[in-house]
Amino acid sequence: MKVHIVSLGCPKNLVDSENILGELKRRGAKITFNPQEADAIVINTCGFIEDAKKESIETIFQAVRLKEQGNCRRLIVTGCLSQRYRQELEQGIPEVDAYFGARSINDVQRSIAETLGLTHCNGWEHAREVTTAPVYAYLKIAEGCDNRCSFCAIPLIRGPYQSRPMDEIVTEARRLITMGIQELILVAQDTTYYGQDLGQEVELADLVEVLSQIEGVRWLRLLYTYPNRITDRLIDVIAEHPNVCKYLDVPIQHISDRILKRMLRGTNRREIETIIEKLCQRIPDLAIRTTVMVGFPGESDSDFQQLYDFVETSRFERLGVFQFSPEEGTPAFDFRPQVPENVKQERYDALMALQQEISWEENQKLVGEKLLVHIDQFDDEKGCFQGRTEWDSPEIDNCVYVKGEVNEGEFYSVLIQSATQYELYGIID
Repeated sequence: MKVHIVSLGCPKNLVDSENILGELKRRGAKITFNPQEADAIVINTCGFIEDAKKESIETIFQAVRLKEQGNCRRLIVTGCLSQRYRQELEQGIPEVDAYFGARSINDVQRSIAETLGLTHCNGWEHAREVTTAPVYAYLKIAEGCDNRCSFCAIPLIRGPYQSRPMDEIVTEARRLITMGIQELILVAQDTTYYGQDLGQEVELADLVEVLSQIEGVRWLRLLYTYPNRITDRLIDVIAEHPNVCKYLDVPIQHISDRILKRMLRGTNRREIETIIEKLCQRIPDLAIRTTVMVGFPGESDSDFQQLYDFVETSRFERLGVFQFSPEEGTPAFDFRPQVPENVKQERYDALMALQQEISWEENQKLVGEKLLVHIDQFDDEKGCFQGRTEWDSPEIDNCVYVKGEVNEGEFYSVLIQSATQYELYGIID
């Protein structure tokens, strides 16, 4: 019996998908990357913003057509979209056999196992099928979110923040290392909140320090850090441990105090400027990735200009830009005045053009340098291997195209010969 899964959205969703696959494989299912030959199809949806919802709906309809045409006996939809809109989905797309919420991994695998007659196994043995192996693996350290940003529906979908016990995380990390994985990427809705709900004196810095000491961890990367929860101790741990990537994902969302207050971000411009300055001073060669939002309700020309000027001055190494998407159930859904769609697009385009210019200039400085590169995969279109520096996360950041004999998942010194806005080109040194 063959199972195919489509994982949409963020890395946290991917971890859930991998856990589903691993358990089904343990029960005797075979994993296939071809949906047309699958006996069961699972779609792990994203419902974070409007574009993600549309992609999820389109993917469901594609699977419905495959079910009508092929061998698929069971079509299951899970994840954030079905958590929020299960009733509407059941009424609108009844061809789906079962809908489950975002925290229903056990229910999903049980439903498929019963349909396909898979072997019954007692317990959950964390038999995760890591689809990104042997290159890297995401390590989820918590579920849910206690932040109440006015634009975000994640707390409504995923529930309150729940840290995983540290020993459980360490055990999984060791298991991933035994699979040959050398890069671990810590993820949660807010990694810097880790431990605050455990009722004991433990924080993200403690976890990072323990994980960095595991033999075989070549790179340890942090995503989703909240700016006003980055502690001095965390900064010290990042600076002191060579295998903790000198890279930090710090979403600021905006810089206008007026907009930050409406967003309920719990911080202000002065605090953001202070933490960024401190990070850059205390961690040499640090690359900061941030994300910002344009078109938040009430964002004036002046507010946007503040954001534009701040990005221009700060020269973030990596930057993502989102347009505000009104999410039902969030305070910002009813905020007025709404920014016109064409204005959102203009502001988005302006920031992206600015960042492309910054990225191009910074990348030119790397030409002639020798950089350590982690090889991800062979790129058929380019005809060479693709990798990343420690300043780049998979899928979202820059990449390095490497000529020479290399192996996926290994590290190499690469001489950079040329560069574009988001790509470096080099040869094995």
